[in-house]
Amino acid sequence: MKKLFKKILDWFRYRRMYVIADGSDNSITLSRALFHHMGGMELTEAKVFAFYVPDDNTYGFILNPQFDQETQLADIQYNEKYRTIGFPMLNPSVARMFYDYHMPALIRAKLSVKHKTAGDITYYEICPPKK
Repeated sequence: MKKLFKKILDWFRYRRMYVIADGSDNSITLSRALFHHMGGMELTEAKVFAFYVPDDNTYGFILNPQFDQETQLADIQYNEKYRTIGFPMLNPSVARMFYDYHMPALIRAKLSVKHKTAGDITYYEICPPKK
């Protein structure tokens, strides 16, 4: 019973946390709830590092990571015309993510996001669509 209750609670908590991935321009648009959960409103500069998670065969991203070496980071940008927040995902690309998730390449797709922790690193995992 506890497991079922936790599953329902998680569903309510994370149902508003999603991204819209666009394969035509390799961009990720964040939902407002996800951006607020990431703490984006309190930041003056927000950068994102996107990566592949080999253990789960999924993709993820992390906000403002601290790396010793210079690394390619994408700026989070506000689109004033559509009033959306997002970032370009160039390496790995959205098209590659769609290929691995067995999806058509040039579409826009709404994908769920899970908040995960690996050691002391907190990241967001982009879940593949359910079949």
